[in-house]
Amino acid sequence: MFKKFNALEELFNRTKEKRELECIDLLGNILKYTFEWKPAIKIENLIAITETYKLNLPIDYRDFLLKANGAILYNNIEDAGYELLSIENAIELTNEMRNMGYDLKKDWLIFMTTMFNSNILLFDLSKLDNNTYIIDGREERPINEWKFIRGDFRVFMNRIFMANGAAYWTW
Repeated sequence: MFKKFNALEELFNRTKEKRELECIDLLGNILKYTFEWKPAIKIENLIAITETYKLNLPIDYRDFLLKANGAILYNNIEDAGYELLSIENAIELTNEMRNMGYDLKKDWLIFMTTMFNSNILLFDLSKLDNNTYIIDGREERPINEWKFIRGDFRVFMNRIFMANGAAYWTW
């Protein structure tokens, strides 16, 4: 049987020591990106957090946290990139946004932020069964206009990888 491609695992393996990667953009320009991987969370800590906050996380996101509990992806000098949040930071930022008046549903969890604007990406943990549970939280749009992005966490990360770090879901 073929193993499913996991771009996040591939990026981790390629950049955990050197911390950089060169990509070619659509115009043929060579771009150099840096990556930063946080230390993995211990399984017992992850279990305690998910039980305390009653979180049913996507399996591929849990697997990522056990390799790196947070990361900076596709960062460059042109203010690009993403922060893939640690589980603790995801919970903290989600609660901060709620406290600031954002009407985030109880099953929503912010898992990633963009470094080129103030957009956020969220899991709708109530929709994990249908593999379309990632929400594009655009800062310029009201929450009721936020859209779901097709694909699960692994597919989402694979597509960012294939797009060389570009926000493909906005095309």
